[in-house]
Amino acid sequence: MAGNRKAATDFILENLEALLPGNSDTERYRVFLNGLSEKDFASYMSDLRTGEKRYLTLTAPNFGSSTISIERNTKLAEKLGVKFFQKLWYEATEDRPRYLTPIKYLNCMMVIRVASQRLAKKMSIPRTQRVVNMLTGQPTGDSKGAAISFPELRVCAAMGLDETMVELMKYRGGDARGGMALNASLLRTGKANLKTLSHFASGVTSTSTLRTYLNSIMLKANL
Repeated sequence: MAGNRKAATDFILENLEALLPGNSDTERYRVFLNGLSEKDFASYMSDLRTGEKRYLTLTAPNFGSSTISIERNTKLAEKLGVKFFQKLWYEATEDRPRYLTPIKYLNCMMVIRVASQRLAKKMSIPRTQRVVNMLTGQPTGDSKGAAISFPELRVCAAMGLDETMVELMKYRGGDARGGMALNASLLRTGKANLKTLSHFASGVTSTSTLRTYLNSIMLKANL
């Protein structure tokens, strides 16, 4: 048992070090594993094997002397017999039979975190625009809609959705005349064009409100 325990410990430590040379987790796991009783060690190994309760972690600080690299990961995967790229089976549907993809695809577990702005409970659309906040030019009251956040704008910018940002932040974000032109176009034709709407734009109300606030406290602004 002692020999198996040492072999298992060495295997973990060697591969952690191979993933990221000089990382702090190798020594941390050395102290942790050597400090477990035989019973606890066996239980810990069992949990690692199933992958349901426990898994090994590796910390890679930003701007560290060593970084995780694809080349190092690939070499270690080959050594351990791990295949990142595999052919995939697609199950049969009504219009096609079950088939195996001719090329290989990356197949691995990834951590996914969904921004709260994408949660259904965070979404809402104004029922009407009968009640408008005079400070922002946007629908308010019982029919108040959800706001677009800075993280959402960054996602749009990263995807190159510049016109989408103009629509959301300007014509749907408090430009009174532009918003009315947008709604009128949608009601009459079912579509709208930003170039056409630009002729009706009057400026976002909240920008004008902020300029007024700044001027009222003797701060010159060019908003």
